[in-house]
Amino acid sequence: MTEAKLICMTGPDGAGKTTQIARIAEWLARDGTRRVAAVTIWDLLLDPSCRAKLLFEEPAQVDRYLSVLHPTSRALFLYHCFHEALVLARRRDANVLLVNAYWYKYYATEIAHGGDPRVLRDLARVFPAPALTFYLKVTPEDAFARKAQLSGYETGFARERTQDAFVRFQRVAHGVLDHLADELGWVPLDGRAPIAELTRTVAERIGQEV
Repeated sequence: MTEAKLICMTGPDGAGKTTQIARIAEWLARDGTRRVAAVTIWDLLLDPSCRAKLLFEEPAQVDRYLSVLHPTSRALFLYHCFHEALVLARRRDANVLLVNAYWYKYYATEIAHGGDPRVLRDLARVFPAPALTFYLKVTPEDAFARKAQLSGYETGFARERTQDAFVRFQRVAHGVLDHLADELGWVPLDGRAPIAELTRTVAERIGQEV
């Protein structure tokens, strides 16, 4: 079986990654030549073969668990979830895997939580490099305006989940993502652009690769 092509859509919390992944998957599957699977960190919670065996039933329960962990322990857990999501995706007979956020967002967030960048980067070596990575960029303020509710994880587990807490914490994570984008050569995208325009731009670029 040919190895599936890995395509990543990353960016900070509230950038619009999930919306774009769903739309791009539909676009790419139109001509019937591509079998597309979307991959998210919570796929273990969604897959029928795993869900009944897990202690967590929804992301809110995971958020409470994450709040008691050290950044290294938290990264181990989150990286594990993402690695298993890739394992599940490769069983789905897809030739294109559209990966939501990937380890990049969680690496950046754990640095914002005070984690050691060298340790977190070493742990991420288990993940294969994508063929393409798109970077949806928005300001922390724009991201906050899009959020219906805030998790503790994305606010630095602040006592009060306010706009100030979210923006202050996210500025650090955004800076880490910017450095990764420069280092790894991601394709930058303006997350404020119309949704349909972004979908077309990304889908056409992916179409040149797969």
